[in-house]
Amino acid sequence: MNIHDARKEFPIVKNKIFLNHATTSPLPTRAVKAMENFLSDKIKFQLTQDVDLSSWQKKIAHSKKLFSQLIGAKEDEIAYIPNTTFGLNLIAQMLPYKPDSNVVTNTLEYLSNVIVWLKLKEKGVKVRFVKDENGKISIDKLEKSIDDKTVAVAIGQVGWFNGFRHDLKAISEVVHDKGAFLVVDGIQAVGNMRIDVAKEGIDFLSCGSYKWLLGPPGAGFLYIRNDLIKEFNPPFLGENSIDPEVVRINIYERFNLFKLNYSKGISKYEVVYLNDIAFIGVRESMRLLLDFGIENVERRISKINEYLIEKLLENGYEIRTPTNKKEHHAIINFKVKDPNKTIKSLSRKGIIVSQRVSGIRVSPHFYNTEAEIDEFIKALKNVK
Repeated sequence: MNIHDARKEFPIVKNKIFLNHATTSPLPTRAVKAMENFLSDKIKFQLTQDVDLSSWQKKIAHSKKLFSQLIGAKEDEIAYIPNTTFGLNLIAQMLPYKPDSNVVTNTLEYLSNVIVWLKLKEKGVKVRFVKDENGKISIDKLEKSIDDKTVAVAIGQVGWFNGFRHDLKAISEVVHDKGAFLVVDGIQAVGNMRIDVAKEGIDFLSCGSYKWLLGPPGAGFLYIRNDLIKEFNPPFLGENSIDPEVVRINIYERFNLFKLNYSKGISKYEVVYLNDIAFIGVRESMRLLLDFGIENVERRISKINEYLIEKLLENGYEIRTPTNKKEHHAIINFKVKDPNKTIKSLSRKGIIVSQRVSGIRVSPHFYNTEAEIDEFIKALKNVK
């Protein structure tokens, strides 16, 4: 697949320049068609009971395999979740805490990857914040905040407002040396870069569907390192959490819930009802990313980012994103005199970006082009 074919998947390019994938992405045509066809079949089934939905269920199951390929995991290490925050809550509540335990995070995290840990203060767990310096988190500072009572270090792989890219492999070595777990918020990374959870030493990763994965809201995936799946149990339960044989007996034969028998494997963490249509959509979106090649996706985004930074600097804008190529990815933030006025002016010209933390956030995906960046810069210079 070339970039010309990829752009055909996104009708929005005909009348908009969409540079806001760190918020909510437009759906590719293939995802829309799949969701429409699935919904049609599901309605027919409700009306007549004559439609076989099993092929759709296989497609939903296939979404786990596709997600595992995007992050370098095994399929049986992936659980369905409704969104990123749900997965982070689940992990935060099930980890083992002793008196004087602590969790380490930082001041670049999005609120979802902060509040789930602050909630633990009700259990007496301390939360430590590593303060950023010029939009970057120092590994040395991070290491000094971790001790033998640290249970988890919570990191967003790519910073939500300025695109700072953490060196997860280096961080995981520090974290594991102290006996702690590395918990990654992957919402601003999965789908825009190649990830290898094994090589990078990630213990848990939570990710929703509607940003860089190009899917609809309502679907998400939780990675749990294989050897940790048995070690923990979810803090709350659903039908999939229980041994399927126990469920079968209780539904079809007799009441038999006298003790808690967990299901084996990753399914015990699937504690909420599956939003099936959302998983149908994100399956097709992930197929698009893999058809183009996730390495190619990452390279194109990096190329567009560098071109954008070059043009912003040429025109005298102060960039709040670290400009070293190794220290940022996918998201660029810069200062303007009046962010609100700028957003409105750009929107009137069909250019979609975001206002974040008193700056303008630009988040292009692989199907965007340098020509669109040129149009963005031109419109930016003529803000009225």
